[in-house]
Amino acid sequence: MTSCAAPTLAVDPVDVPTIRVVFFGDSLTEGTNGASYLRLLAERVRAEQALAAVELVNAGVGGDTVVNLLRRMERAVVAQAPDGVVVFIGCNDCITWQVRRSLLPAGIASRRYFRRHKDVRKALSPACFRDGLRMLVDALRERSPACIALCTPATIGESLTARPWRRLDRYAEVVRFVAAERGCDLIDVHAAFAQALASLPPRPRLAPLRGLRARALPPADYEAIARARGYRLVYDGLHLTHAGADLVAATMFAWLRRAADGGRSDVVACSSTTEPDSAAG
Repeated sequence: MTSCAAPTLAVDPVDVPTIRVVFFGDSLTEGTNGASYLRLLAERVRAEQALAAVELVNAGVGGDTVVNLLRRMERAVVAQAPDGVVVFIGCNDCITWQVRRSLLPAGIASRRYFRRHKDVRKALSPACFRDGLRMLVDALRERSPACIALCTPATIGESLTARPWRRLDRYAEVVRFVAAERGCDLIDVHAAFAQALASLPPRPRLAPLRGLRARALPPADYEAIARARGYRLVYDGLHLTHAGADLVAATMFAWLRRAADGGRSDVVACSSTTEPDSAAG
């Protein structure tokens, strides 16, 4: 396996400076809606002597897409002078594409949200996402010597055969392609969720109807909401339960340990460097 094109996170056991890793993403990274994978990751890091020097920086903002990351990269990442950057984005990008022609109230509200609150005025197709991710990696490389790891998006829903998951698959393939093309580390969170979901019983058919009971639950009780809706890893189809956050943390931790040991640190290797058909649009 080729070595990481950017500096690694290897620790000098004699003189141990702080190693700063910025986690750059959306609400899953921000961690205020549902469980926080970064909090669980920090617990794992504190328990690992070899990672004693690692500092985790939360640069997540709810609702962000790759367009938003490009806009705030300078202040959120470059200004932190990081040794490593973990880019975890894609679910919101996929949602902009998913609702682009929707006439349902939820779809119309989503388009309005991205337009008014995120200043994202067009749907981000897989091709737009690919181009934005390339621009982000190139801009980070130009402005920072940090090692860059790209994460595939986690999940939308919990059915591997449903249309939202199949659509998100295309965005995950784009991340794998750009990581291989640009020589970035790959953290395949999407593959980890696919493996976990394949081992779980399917969500009950009547779960959406039973999920109406969740409206009476406090918004902060996301574990109870998840149970009412028949979810396990997410509570609303997107945001994480404790089990989902722990899965993300475990996948990130595997990368962090390998990166700290030096060398390229793909958690799940990209199977191909051929541009996916899905990236065409």
